Amino acid sequence: MVPIAGDEDEPGMRGYGPATYGDGFADVYDDWYADVSPPDATARFVADRTTGPVLELGSGTGRLAGPLRAAGVPVVGLDASLAMLTRSVDRHPDVPVVAADMAELPVRDGAFGAVLVAFNTLFNLPTHALQRRCLTQARRAVRPDGIVVVEAFVPGAGGDEQADHVDVVRLDADRVVLRVSRTDPVRGTVHGHHVDLRDGQPVRLRPWQVCFVAPDALDDMAAAAGLAVEDRHGGWGGERFDAASDAHVTVYRHANGHG
Repeated sequence: MVPIAGDEDEPGMRGYGPATYGDGFADVYDDWYADVSPPDATARFVADRTTGPVLELGSGTGRLAGPLRAAGVPVVGLDASLAMLTRSVDRHPDVPVVAADMAELPVRDGAFGAVLVAFNTLFNLPTHALQRRCLTQARRAVRPDGIVVVEAFVPGAGGDEQADHVDVVRLDADRVVLRVSRTDPVRGTVHGHHVDLRDGQPVRLRPWQVCFVAPDALDDMAAAAGLAVEDRHGGWGGERFDAASDAHVTVYRHANGHG
């Protein structure tokens, strides 16, 4: 289990802000990440548990918000990246979007039936303190009978030493994409770049970072925010979660059933 540090956590890369990831990946996100958080399965999972409205944090290009809206569930997308939100509006003009930091939600108390935080989006916040803040804000945003749905990977067993990695993400005749990362398992952080090399074009750096926690530690953070686990699955299809699961989809509700 990765220990949770306090508010003194290092924020990560110098110059990295709430919009950095989205601005860096907006033009390739739908191509590179089409298979994560399968849109139709995700929409069904959420639609089976709430009539909405749903607030999706880190909604990006609208890849999940669009199918949710098509399933008849009102949804609002929220992202700090204008580059991402511009693509969302172009693809799904019927889905309203808000440009904001997901750790500081500009919404009324109890305005939503659900908050959705898919595909490690919670881990994109660079410190555990900000993650706790986000969960507290999510709890405030949902009605007393509302839910907060979080998808995240399960950290593997790591050593105590910092590790650097370089691997090939894409290899075409005229393009190479390398992933360069530094993992600190003690702090529970990974900082990295996708280095995009195209023939005849300038090098493009696409920075990213995650600050991860194990499911039980995430539950502790949620409890501190006033949320309790309702159920946990190994995927959006309702798969069983067990010790072999490499990801989880967890549904939280207001602790003690009240706001």
